[in-house]
Amino acid sequence: MPLINEAQFNSSLVFVPSERELVMCLRALRSFFNVRNHPMSETESAAILTRDFKVEARITREALLQCLQLILAFGARQASPHFSEAAGQLNSSESSLNESDNSNLLVEGDALVDLAEALRTTSYQNTALLEHPTVSFHEWMSLQKDLEPELSQALATLTHDTGHSAVIDVQPHLLAITEKIKPDEFGSALFALFLSLSRSLDCLQFIGQQLKSDSPLKPILTLFALVREETRTALETIEKRTLRVEGVEGRILEALDGTAYAIRIELRKSFEHELVGLCQLRQPPQVYAKVETAHGLLRDCFQQSIVSLANIFDPALDGNQLFTSFQTKLEQSLALRRDLWRLLQLVHSIEHERDETSLPELSKALAAFRDGSLRHLMYKDWESYERFIEEIEAARGATELTRVLHRFNAYLDTLFGQVSMRAVLADCPFDSTETAEC
Repeated sequence: MPLINEAQFNSSLVFVPSERELVMCLRALRSFFNVRNHPMSETESAAILTRDFKVEARITREALLQCLQLILAFGARQASPHFSEAAGQLNSSESSLNESDNSNLLVEGDALVDLAEALRTTSYQNTALLEHPTVSFHEWMSLQKDLEPELSQALATLTHDTGHSAVIDVQPHLLAITEKIKPDEFGSALFALFLSLSRSLDCLQFIGQQLKSDSPLKPILTLFALVREETRTALETIEKRTLRVEGVEGRILEALDGTAYAIRIELRKSFEHELVGLCQLRQPPQVYAKVETAHGLLRDCFQQSIVSLANIFDPALDGNQLFTSFQTKLEQSLALRRDLWRLLQLVHSIEHERDETSLPELSKALAAFRDGSLRHLMYKDWESYERFIEEIEAARGATELTRVLHRFNAYLDTLFGQVSMRAVLADCPFDSTETAEC
């Protein structure tokens, strides 16, 4: 059976085959083989050695094929005779990457060609696993063990030979900030932090493109795995490097500590809630909603973290100079305060009028707030909000519903007061009669 046919090659090649994107795709594949980067519930994590990894094997096979296609396209673009011939064979109607008709791929000393052969072999092994009733953790991990030597060598070659240095991953504004910071040790650590967050945003940019292109979304769990790995590196940089440099102002250390806290919260929301169980979902709208929410949470968090830290050293820097999709903390807080007020007024009205005909309107409003401004609240508030929704949906009869709405009204009123006291809203007094609040 052919490993890849013409239709698969033409439809599955998602990324433009540049050095940067090829490196990202390969690193994402390697990150996905580390289960610490997977979105899992506590129950799934506890049963890691006994659960079925067939779904993960399907995703791995897609990632293997995609990496192989990128390598062939990249090699053809570089005018490599070996890759050009292989790509030509791949595009023919009778093509397959089996051993008999692609022996020319094996050229001693060419790391990318060696990786292409290793990816092909691993894809065959992966396909064979998928024919089993179940796939064990150890069977799935055996794929990574066979692939890792060639994968590491190819990544080392790409990052060295193509100039994929750390510098090109950090925007000039941020690079200029870190070069001026003293002591040098702190400037170096801050650069490493900006680098990790910028690389995570690179991955999220590709995820965003997938959302817009209406492509299958489950395979991009490999990119989310890379985001989680990069984010873990960012947190380690904060906690083990920046916070340990002597002579740094307290306000800067406090900002870094707050950044680490915010990142952990959003990472938990995304990987311990939104993306959990994504592999098992069958309805595309549900998959899309979860990926979109996780993507938005992480993108906004990383952008805000970079801009907030950069503003400490360059107060004149505008977030829109760095990110076209940047939403400031002020804009987020204004939207949150406005939406909380509207929801509070609706709940108050239904509670006092006891009008059960308004429940569909309330359900719609609760869902809209959950999918929108709720992300700008603390995680503990997010969980509390979800519990109230469950209680409202489970309420039986007007009396029980009124009791739940009364408690929910008090909860929303408290939240509204806390949000209104945010420092960023100090110059934007609330006026319920105005649509534009500031």
